[in-house]
Amino acid sequence: MRSVGVVVILAVAIALSISMLIARDAVTTKINSVRASTGNTITVSPKGFYGYSGGGTPLTTAEVNDLLDLKNVTSVQESLSEELQSSQTSLKSPTPSGTLGGRFGNFGGGSGGSTGSDSSGTTFTIPVRIIGTNSPGNALVGGANGGGTEKLTSGTSFSPTSKSNVAIVGATMASKNKLKVGSTFTAYGKTVTVIGIYNSGSTFADSDVLMPLTSLQTLASASGQVTSATVVVNNVNNVTSVTKAINAKIGSKADVTSTEATTEAALAPLNSVKTISTYTLFGAVIGAAIILLLSMLMIVRERRREVGVLKALGAPNRSIIGQFIAESTTFTVLGAVVGFIIGAALSSPIASALVSSEGSTTPASGFVRGAGGFGGGGNGFTPPSGTRLPGGGLHATSVSNTLTTLHTSVGWSTLTYAFVFAVIIAALGSTVAAATIVRIRPAEVLRSE
Repeated sequence: MRSVGVVVILAVAIALSISMLIARDAVTTKINSVRASTGNTITVSPKGFYGYSGGGTPLTTAEVNDLLDLKNVTSVQESLSEELQSSQTSLKSPTPSGTLGGRFGNFGGGSGGSTGSDSSGTTFTIPVRIIGTNSPGNALVGGANGGGTEKLTSGTSFSPTSKSNVAIVGATMASKNKLKVGSTFTAYGKTVTVIGIYNSGSTFADSDVLMPLTSLQTLASASGQVTSATVVVNNVNNVTSVTKAINAKIGSKADVTSTEATTEAALAPLNSVKTISTYTLFGAVIGAAIILLLSMLMIVRERRREVGVLKALGAPNRSIIGQFIAESTTFTVLGAVVGFIIGAALSSPIASALVSSEGSTTPASGFVRGAGGFGGGGNGFTPPSGTRLPGGGLHATSVSNTLTTLHTSVGWSTLTYAFVFAVIIAALGSTVAAATIVRIRPAEVLRSE
């Protein structure tokens, strides 16, 4: 019964250690993955051009292209965000104005589109937003236009250097205007052909129109103008230095913000989980070692007579210690087999519970500064919660949500290292316990018996 009890207690301690070790490895992998994919971009926007409100003077293509010469910069994604009133396009905005539109976004009058009235009774129409980009592939999956989940559902994309009047239309915009690949619409008095339709999973982001940067600059009479640039850095560790270099190069013409702070804030729950799992791992290992040591001390002291007889027969100390090491190793192996199975089964629920618990106490909301949007002086339009800023910003919630999806996996290397470490602890614990009794003299033991 005592042996079974020791094995059970060791199995529980080892299971906790294994589950914490697996959870820690999963969290570390997730942290490294997020830092490699989301924390290495810097947004550059005209000074004072803030999301869906503000003013400012557009940057020039030449100024933005110069950023490519900076050390550690791998690419620069440029975009131009424009608004079209109903008199400038045949498209109708799929975004309903509603009460909030009247309160925050008096966009002026007009027929067609999504209309409403503000508190003063003025009729207005929400404009159609067209974004010109030089990185169409990245514009749909996280580039200058702040995407991240946008995928082409039909058609094709356009060339980064294209000068044709073509466009990729969001699914919501296409549905509202009954557009499909090959359809046309007018913008600035010119005919634009739809060559692709994308879906981002967000009604707000799917209400946009993407065009080649050069084409939109020509149509909007904004030659060489840029309202947003996303600078991609080769490593997240170089973001700070590149941000300083951009500020020094452009000066007061632009606002420069990075996703580094947002990423670190979103990673705070995972870092907390990593710390908790590390401390729990050490605690479980120390607890298992203490349990094994005390158990072996008890077993050794109960066998004083046996040890005395063995020494009287000429058994060397190393032989006696070896017997106890074999016994403690057997306990540990049995406990490890049970503990590994239980720990592997519990690792995923424990990791998910820890991440959910930490994530619920760490707010991650609000928009990171973006360059696009319904810019210009006047009131700004506030998009729905959870929406990505199509002008370069990224909603922090979207980053936080990806962190809650944590996948644990048990590698043979992890189990091997854990097993070897457990055997070493068992050997040390039994050696220390046996060393307290092998020094006795056989005559003393037999006399006392």
